[in-house]
Amino acid sequence: MYTLGEQADRGLRDILLHAARETEHYRDIYSSHKRLVDNLKLSDFPLLTRQAVQRERSHFLCGRYQRYPDIEYVLMKRSFGFSGIPLEIYWDSRDDSRSQACLWEYRKKRFGITQDQKCCVFRTAEYAGNKIMDDMPKRLSADGKTMSFSIRNLSPDRLQWCMDAILKFAPAWMCLSPSIALMLAENMAANRQTPWSGLRYIELCGEMLDTQTETIIQDTFQVQTANVYATQAMGAIAASCEYGHLHIFPENVAVEAIRNGKPVMDEEGDLYITSLQNNAMPLIRMETEDRGILQTAPCPCGQPAPVLRLSQGRNLGFITTKSGRKVSAHVLRSMAEYTNEEISRCMAHIRFRQNDNGHMDAVLGVKPAFYGWEKETARIFKERIEDSELRQMQWNFTFANSCESDGTKMGVHPFFESWEGEEQ
Repeated sequence: MYTLGEQADRGLRDILLHAARETEHYRDIYSSHKRLVDNLKLSDFPLLTRQAVQRERSHFLCGRYQRYPDIEYVLMKRSFGFSGIPLEIYWDSRDDSRSQACLWEYRKKRFGITQDQKCCVFRTAEYAGNKIMDDMPKRLSADGKTMSFSIRNLSPDRLQWCMDAILKFAPAWMCLSPSIALMLAENMAANRQTPWSGLRYIELCGEMLDTQTETIIQDTFQVQTANVYATQAMGAIAASCEYGHLHIFPENVAVEAIRNGKPVMDEEGDLYITSLQNNAMPLIRMETEDRGILQTAPCPCGQPAPVLRLSQGRNLGFITTKSGRKVSAHVLRSMAEYTNEEISRCMAHIRFRQNDNGHMDAVLGVKPAFYGWEKETARIFKERIEDSELRQMQWNFTFANSCESDGTKMGVHPFFESWEGEEQ
């Protein structure tokens, strides 16, 4: 484990003690523990799976956030990422703001971006408090600073409509997944559009970022970019420096690379993360299903924050339609998220595979309380398809036990993959 620094070390000790004393899940583990709870170390905590969080969500919620007055500050975030395993994560809204502070400081220091400047984002779904909002093609925030677009439909006509709206809004920066940014860049090139003069920065997050994709985005938009590694469950984890290296935010998280059950440095391992900020629902050593290397060598940029080199991560890739058009697989996440909310969050997992350009196979598992709802869930999902070319594909749903899919444990396979091994 790398050195966090005095303040972050204190934050880690505090969150471990808080979790062991205040949450049912960790109290049950350490009620008969040989060590004094006050002396617990990170390595004393077991590795945590997404399935365990999904199955026992309320057991991770700190007791005081289940009653007044702290219940007034509870914010629920949905996580429906690379694994296809949807989670509901509780945050104290004040902790959530603190977890974002380091990212805003980073944006201001490197790119001069502040919360007062206009931004465009593409979202799989939007929420008002803890309830999903009706899907809208675009939405302007109450303060007029953020314009968000739905990912549900990314047809060529819709992309052009989005670009026209973005050009008119003229944001100073955008927060996009690499696949969405690449689709916008290709649309701009095809329509011979040029970026607006006020654009200063594009933040790329939510997927693995390769050099070729980043170069295309930079050249098309004529703007600086950065790679940000973040999750709904953990908040901001790391951000890239001028050398392209991801530096961990030690005040926010503790990151471990686990190999053969043990933390390693300078070796590839499965990444597990502990949030130092989430007091409402402390998640200790939670799996990400990403892989990477924690680097001990200093970075040329001079930052003391440790470097994280991602070797395998969230790479949703592209669906290929019959015409050969590529569509970001984020549309599948959006449709799945709206479907899950409509049917009382019944999904345990959902996973997609494309065999050829005309077919899409999906493996769907529902939670035990919803056994028998599989076909209805698949029907509602297919009703959410808006892109005409995606509707023309043949969608084949198979149903699996909530603990297994195709005989393998959930999360082993990515949310979307191509059977033909196409470049993702």
